[in-house]
Amino acid sequence: MRQFRYATSQILVHWFSALAIVFLLITGTFILAELPNTPEKVGNLRIHMLIGGFAGLLVLWRFWLRGRHPVPPPVIGHKLARIVRMAMNLGILLLVISGTVLAFQSGAFEAVFGSGSLPADFMEFLPRKVHGILTKVVMGLVALHVAGAL
Repeated sequence: MRQFRYATSQILVHWFSALAIVFLLITGTFILAELPNTPEKVGNLRIHMLIGGFAGLLVLWRFWLRGRHPVPPPVIGHKLARIVRMAMNLGILLLVISGTVLAFQSGAFEAVFGSGSLPADFMEFLPRKVHGILTKVVMGLVALHVAGAL
């Protein structure tokens, strides 16, 4: 019997999305959240928004690839692994959605890609609170995903 192997496209998309997501979680939590909402923050927000959109597209691409390629044979714990993987991917997509809603609701999109200004405090907006909670949840799911892979 042949040993199962993921397609090269699946492996590449997995690692590009992993790098993007880890970058976003770390920089969003430890850099962006700590910076005051001054014009100096705009460049960092632009990078965060662009990479966040890219990460969302990569997750959708992973779903598409998963449907086009064979799935691995079941192993011990595969049901839990599937639940964690699906929750993590859903959480990432919800982060993209909450970030997008926040960007438009707060005027940050216009500040980053136009000529507007940042709000005094993003925490005034419900999508920012959702984004912050989802970030912690996704961090936990990423940790479970990594632990399960090891």
